[in-house]
Amino acid sequence: MKMWMKKLTVLLVTILTLGLYVPPIYINADVDLGKKDLEPSEDRPKQVDEEGIEDSITEENLILEDSNQLYLQELNHLAKDQVQAKLGTKISAKINNDVNQVVLPNLVMVLDKLYEEIGEDESQYLMVAEEPSAGYGERIFNLYNVKEKENVAKFHVNRLRRPQDGYYFQFHYHLQDDQFEEHFPIGEVYWGKDTPPKWMS
Repeated sequence: MKMWMKKLTVLLVTILTLGLYVPPIYINADVDLGKKDLEPSEDRPKQVDEEGIEDSITEENLILEDSNQLYLQELNHLAKDQVQAKLGTKISAKINNDVNQVVLPNLVMVLDKLYEEIGEDESQYLMVAEEPSAGYGERIFNLYNVKEKENVAKFHVNRLRRPQDGYYFQFHYHLQDDQFEEHFPIGEVYWGKDTPPKWMS
């Protein structure tokens, strides 16, 4: 697990810093060897492009904001992948459209709300932890704070059997605030009257 976290961190840092530093390229460095070197005139003051400085400062801020947003978007993408992995191919084949229309948009809204509550700086320490549980287990994934070394939220799905109606999958999450006791709904998807297969099958 620790090696996996190191690899993920290196990958994310690599992606986030891509394009921030571009080394100078001297294409014509050796072409003008025979020509007289030009030296800057000391009697002319150098012009400072104030607009260029302001543009570079705002670009740096945009890069930082974009990197934060990219990280949170990557977390959302990993969370969606975990949901698909939890469902498996047999279940996904039947309910994938409903999951994409109901569950995944609500899941992203919940995650965005959690990021906002935690704060922009602290949300950079969040990661999608734990693999989905197979068989009849509820766990999809946990949202884990690496800095605090604790789970912030747990995302689950369970099966509900309603008499005369059939089976439903209830997607929900638990928060650390109440020691993960209360169910907060994300969405429900109808399966049918027949018994659904095990998770991840």
